[in-house]
Amino acid sequence: MEYISTRGGTGAVDFEGALFSGYAADGGLFMPSCIPSLDRATLQQWSHLSYPELVKEICFLFVKPELIPRSVLADLIDRAFSKFRHKDVVHLSRLKDGLNVLELWHGVTYAFKDLSLSCTGQFLQYFLEKKQKHVTVLVVHGNSDEIDEPIKELFADVDFVRRNNLMSLNSINWSRIMVQIAHYFYAYFQCAPTLDSTPLPVVEIVVPTGGGGNITAGCIAQKMGLPIQLVAAVNSNDIIHRTVKDGDFSLSDHVKATLASAMDIQEPYNVERILWLLSGSDSHLMKTLMEQFTVSKSLKLPEDLHRKVSETLRSCSASDEDILRAMQRCWEENHYLLCPHSAVAAHYHYSHLDSCASGTPRCCLAPASAAKFPDAVLRAGLVPQIPPEITALTTMETRSTALQRDEDWAQVLRDRITAVEQHWRKRGGGLPSPALQGVRGQP
Repeated sequence: MEYISTRGGTGAVDFEGALFSGYAADGGLFMPSCIPSLDRATLQQWSHLSYPELVKEICFLFVKPELIPRSVLADLIDRAFSKFRHKDVVHLSRLKDGLNVLELWHGVTYAFKDLSLSCTGQFLQYFLEKKQKHVTVLVVHGNSDEIDEPIKELFADVDFVRRNNLMSLNSINWSRIMVQIAHYFYAYFQCAPTLDSTPLPVVEIVVPTGGGGNITAGCIAQKMGLPIQLVAAVNSNDIIHRTVKDGDFSLSDHVKATLASAMDIQEPYNVERILWLLSGSDSHLMKTLMEQFTVSKSLKLPEDLHRKVSETLRSCSASDEDILRAMQRCWEENHYLLCPHSAVAAHYHYSHLDSCASGTPRCCLAPASAAKFPDAVLRAGLVPQIPPEITALTTMETRSTALQRDEDWAQVLRDRITAVEQHWRKRGGGLPSPALQGVRGQP
């Protein structure tokens, strides 16, 4: 399995190359050169697997054993999930009126990113220890549109990236997309009534999305042969909804602050991966479209491409009022607390009960625990349930470097990254402990 840029301007790399690269040198995103196709027999075999076992099978398809032997890869994934609170790692709650909620938040930070980042961290550590190297991981706190521009600028400087062993772990990283593919197989197998019918039954999966990484993983799972209908559920920052509905991939005037704050994104960079996938891997088209978008921040999809997007995805947008109503209804009917992001998906469910009643099972992905959003829970007139480990965070020391809005964020990051790299070189250039070092800024 090789990985190529969505814009076609760089050579192919292996999984290790894609893992450590973040953005491709031409500004595109890495995708597999081919998507494996699974037959009915494989799906039936996989239907009996646990979530960790599904992650292993997915990774076996996308990581050559010459890079990471299968037994080692399996051990790394077991290690990644060893500290999750739920015995099944993820859990499906079956609620009233066909509301199935797949809880992806049983990791250490109570968020779905724990699933992919735990695995990605193990993959990185494996290669770093093997080669006695270190990397500087760029992690910046802020809304995703604000941080994406300086990150793109830094990664466009190939010499700087190479000189400072720089990488990013946000959802541009292919490894995170790869692991998240397993969400869809697990959701399907949990919700499909049977795998003995012909054709296989369809399951609708509702995906709260901001940057588009999770919905990209769903599109890949669908391309692999999983019979799912995908719904991209967004908040008032609705560029993905407008893209699906009207083919309008254009920025609004500003990012709107909503209760579903992690989805307050105006420029969902992973949409490029979806468009590339649905265009038949047309890198020339992607280069043309993305260059146009970079200049004008406005893009009308070609008619044929928009048709493919609208055939692949359904979408909806939820206001803060919609989010609060969904949280309230779910509690009243089930005594189950939704986080505001999960409530975006539940809003779609409550708005489409008729289609669910017609026989197509539906699964709503829950990206975070309500315990992380007590203010939103209170806004809904409900009582937060906050575990001790989250309460303990309020007394811990925090360290960050504040970045002012009138500063050149990319230059500030360059200076800080250079200082970190010089620090390790003064220590002899050996492997730091741990091997993954982070640079974090806060706007």
